[in-house]
Amino acid sequence: MQEKEIRLLFKAGVFESCQAIPVSMSRGWTLKFITKDKEVITLNLQRANSEREFKSLDGASAVAKRIGFDWLNVQIGELQWREKVS
Repeated sequence: MQEKEIRLLFKAGVFESCQAIPVSMSRGWTLKFITKDKEVITLNLQRANSEREFKSLDGASAVAKRIGFDWLNVQIGELQWREKVS
């Protein structure tokens, strides 16, 4: 799903949380959005139907903030923590 569609769903109160998950240690991060029904929605590229990847956690955090999230859940394997997006 594209960013503008996710932003509309966020304003409608559909999401429970936003997660940043590494694609692989060398490739970067991806954003997953968890709905209140526990459905997972992935942020896609604007011009392609493939998953959007961020080079840094800061880049993923900036997009989560732009969508409207105040907190970002970060998950690397079993390690999880919560970051305030700025």
